[in-house]
Amino acid sequence: MTAIILSLLSAALYGVGDFWGALASRRSHIMQVLPAILISGTLSVYVLIPFLGADFTPDAIKYGIASGFFGAAGFFVFYRALAIGPMGIASAIIAIISTTIMYVVDVLKGTHVSTLGIVGAVLAMLSIVLVSKSTEDATHPVTAKMVRMAVLSGVVVSGFFMLLAYAPSDVGVATFASTRTTQLILILSAAFLVRKKIVRGAKPDIRMSIGAGVADALAAVAFIYANHTGSLAFVAVISNLYPAVTLIVAHFVIHERVERHQYVGMAGAVTAVALLTLA
Repeated sequence: MTAIILSLLSAALYGVGDFWGALASRRSHIMQVLPAILISGTLSVYVLIPFLGADFTPDAIKYGIASGFFGAAGFFVFYRALAIGPMGIASAIIAIISTTIMYVVDVLKGTHVSTLGIVGAVLAMLSIVLVSKSTEDATHPVTAKMVRMAVLSGVVVSGFFMLLAYAPSDVGVATFASTRTTQLILILSAAFLVRKKIVRGAKPDIRMSIGAGVADALAAVAFIYANHTGSLAFVAVISNLYPAVTLIVAHFVIHERVERHQYVGMAGAVTAVALLTLA
């Protein structure tokens, strides 16, 4: 039950964070937005250390640095994909690619998956497609570049999460603190190197960027602790239902219309969680 709650919490936080981050990325250049997201996210992790502990062992640091490289690349291609194409479709491609890779790898590593679990996983992926499909975002059409960025993001994001999931589980948030520190150094270095080439957009929305960073960091912490009590195959599927949360937030905040098939997708997501809970 703990794994379910933490996985759902992770999905909720990722959904909110991705909504804020994507909106900020559409208004300003991605390299104007990422530093604020990562600074706020990194500080959030270090604030948690007195409560969750952190044992910076060599393995924790090693996994953290490795996932940090994946995460830095993932941040860039993820928000770039969401900024240049329909937010829902990009989110769906990223979620399905990353979920499938993590699910297959965990099963190949020996995790037993019941028939009910397989049905729940497939239903969850179909639900992501339904929830994310929109006919309204004509201002950001689907392009080959967006699809390539989304697929690449899904692959990179799966590597990021697998390194966090398979890292030592008795080190508190040390691994993730190392991850965020590595990401921050890499992104700030990249932003400095390309500062003169950046085509400045509107002034970055700092509050939105900070909110995205905090939500993203807390979502990752919830994901890590969910893996301590459940399998990656299980946690990956539930936590990647975040596009449904993004849709709900977009509906209430910027009044995006929820279409009939998206309601079906949300119902499917709830059913998928129930099946995975019983598996």
